[in-house]
Amino acid sequence: MGEKTKEQLLSELLEIQKELEEKVQYHDQMIRRFQMLTANEGLFSQIIDFCPYPIAVFMPQGILETVNNAFAAETGANPEDLGAGRLNIYHCISDNIALTSAIRQAFAGETCFLDDLKNPLLRFPEQKRKKDSTPKNYRKAIVFPISAEDGLVIHSVAVFTI
Repeated sequence: MGEKTKEQLLSELLEIQKELEEKVQYHDQMIRRFQMLTANEGLFSQIIDFCPYPIAVFMPQGILETVNNAFAAETGANPEDLGAGRLNIYHCISDNIALTSAIRQAFAGETCFLDDLKNPLLRFPEQKRKKDSTPKNYRKAIVFPISAEDGLVIHSVAVFTI
């Protein structure tokens, strides 16, 4: 096997950089659109509910404020638990340090892209899944902040993907 030339290595590095820039640009667009939708609650609610990926919105204390239909189907979360503040992400996934840390970082204003998670939606011990459903293997998440008009971060949003 021959060694690669500097030009070949540089070309490969530039290609990787281009792919990363495209990925970051796509994620930034998604986050901006999601943040804009929060201004129109009716439309926001419909879009979040029909998104095929599980979405969870957290309050600063880690309490789940709302989830979409995909998240509810995967975890068995119900409105009574959400309304009562019974589901706290810091308690449910305490063994998933990367996800817990990303949610905390979002409240500090940072966006985190997580890969290689180990079934983060299976960490809701109080919940019961439908017996006939097979959970999907969600391994990635984008966790980002939602700020109020004054810039204060009021919510952290996690979107889980396969």
